[in-house]
Amino acid sequence: MKKIIFFVLLLILCGSSFFIHQKKKTPLISVVMPIYNRPNLAPRSIESILNQTFTDFEFIIVDDGSIEETKKILKDYAKKDSRIRLIHNPKNRGIAYSRQRGLDAAKGTYVAIMDSDDWSVPDRLEKSLAFMRDHPDVTAMTAGIISIPKGEFIPKYTIENPKKYSVGRLPGLFEVELMFYNNFPNASSFFKRDFVVKKHIKYDNNLVSAEDYDFWRQFVFNGANMASISDVVLYIGDDNLKPTNYYSIMDKNSILVHKKIFSLFFTPTLEELKFEYSTFEKCAILKKIKESNLKNPHIPQIYLEHKYTSMCPTNLENSYYLIHPLNGWEGFIEHIDENKVIRIATNNKGTLLKDDNKIEIYWDGYPKETFIRQDTSKWIFIPEGEKITLQHINWSDDFIITKNNDGCRVDIKSECAKIKRNADNTLWVDWITPMWPNEEFKKNEQGVYKFVREIEKNVVF
Repeated sequence: MKKIIFFVLLLILCGSSFFIHQKKKTPLISVVMPIYNRPNLAPRSIESILNQTFTDFEFIIVDDGSIEETKKILKDYAKKDSRIRLIHNPKNRGIAYSRQRGLDAAKGTYVAIMDSDDWSVPDRLEKSLAFMRDHPDVTAMTAGIISIPKGEFIPKYTIENPKKYSVGRLPGLFEVELMFYNNFPNASSFFKRDFVVKKHIKYDNNLVSAEDYDFWRQFVFNGANMASISDVVLYIGDDNLKPTNYYSIMDKNSILVHKKIFSLFFTPTLEELKFEYSTFEKCAILKKIKESNLKNPHIPQIYLEHKYTSMCPTNLENSYYLIHPLNGWEGFIEHIDENKVIRIATNNKGTLLKDDNKIEIYWDGYPKETFIRQDTSKWIFIPEGEKITLQHINWSDDFIITKNNDGCRVDIKSECAKIKRNADNTLWVDWITPMWPNEEFKKNEQGVYKFVREIEKNVVF
């Protein structure tokens, strides 16, 4: 009898150990999502992860001092699904702190980033994992995203083949562009956790925004291979909860990241530290980086050489950077002899005449074009035709209308538009810049076209 009781107890103990072991099994993927309030969007984001086709994951949600309504939602979901691990910040500490706290808690082989106003497609984790397994040399990957305007619904998503994905960009193409802007979508990213641990990569708590840009910078300069798939795996929401100064701070923080990057290769001037760079400015900086990297490598030289060759002229000092807003192109022209030039992107040749502030190019087989100096490195197209004066509420400027009824302002911005002339001495102006509305101007007795009103977007020009 005693032996039977002993064996029963032994079986109970072994069974308990087995179930405890099963419960504590390390998940393959850690999904990390910081959240601050957003009680209206939290359920959508949470359920998009809980309903993934791939189920071996832990879902780490870092509550960054949210209101009670949000806290209750999080607790209710945690009770329903044991894969959720809740971490609470006693007070609001910011996105960088919360991302790092979630990353420190992660146990998975891979980490997927999730934001609380986004929605992951059901096979996001399945696709990401399949790609990483098929490309073991890749350290971090990202994927396609679609922005959802406020108030619009997410379209119905049908899974055709969870393991099928489309290769977009492979290693070597993200790394150089990351020097100038964050071209690696953070919201759909997926990476190896052991790389972060071994290389001591962390979020900078001092960055209120652009913390992700600084995070990926560390990947690049620690030898990571960055890649992506073109499949859409995420829909990005917009609840307008960002502080009013969020984007201005992001600009400043991005400049700080640029300084960290460039300082590895050379001492950047104030003029070389900015938020956005033209192609000319990129080429000038890349040239310095290429020369420095040969002596003290921080990134594979082949990446730099390939990018420079595909984007920049052979002789940067003997070239001009032209912007043609009317035709929607910009790029370099380069001298091939004393007066003859070639447009690098299309190989069009022409003869160039230049003074201090104007360039005229007589293209072989195309009409002559005129460019005026925009700044020390850029020249902007000015059309030839009838000159009129447009007077807006906030500005007044000369405008050149061509024979094709299009044209550009003559000021340094040189905004261009399609024009419709009406019999009642009014002009309808369809600005090429997408953010500007269509506008109507009416000619007065002095011959000046004064702004009248904004007009419908669907007007035919």
